[in-house]
Amino acid sequence: MEHITDTELQRKVCHYLNGVTDRRKPLTVTAKNGDEVVIISEANYRNLRANQLVLGDPAHQAWIQESMRQVRELDAQQTSLPRALDETK
Repeated sequence: MEHITDTELQRKVCHYLNGVTDRRKPLTVTAKNGDEVVIISEANYRNLRANQLVLGDPAHQAWIQESMRQVRELDAQQTSLPRALDETK
């Protein structure tokens, strides 16, 4: 992950924002007081949120674990997604 200062970001804001979106790599900006902010692309943010929602729900975790168990045992079966996941389309 690239690190820059807030002053450097101010000087080349378009350059750095284009880099974040084009390369989909986060950018850490450090302020004069030492606080840090991470800038990520919208695509990365949406992916992060989707993973957080899926993995944060015990029902989805159980469904994923059961699917993984079936694959390991070569007992995989086609199934529909849980309703909450199906509605994200």
